[in-house]
Amino acid sequence: MISLPKDEYLQKAKGLSELASNKLALRFGRKYFDELTTAGIQEVEVLALLLEMEDEQLKEWRQAIGKIRARNTKDRSG
Repeated sequence: MISLPKDEYLQKAKGLSELASNKLALRFGRKYFDELTTAGIQEVEVLALLLEMEDEQLKEWRQAIGKIRARNTKDRSG
């Protein structure tokens, strides 16, 4: 089951231009976007979900990079 997007992401999705919306859909795969919209979810809600997923992936990436940098710093000093 897909949860509803947070209001902040809905507002961001509503403010996206057509070009930005298309780029976002392509980053996650157009097929995935189309599946969600044909499942009855409104396009703006799908975009909001994708924005939320993208933010979560970025957060995880930053944490992983932080760990790598900390390990490299430790290796250099030790």
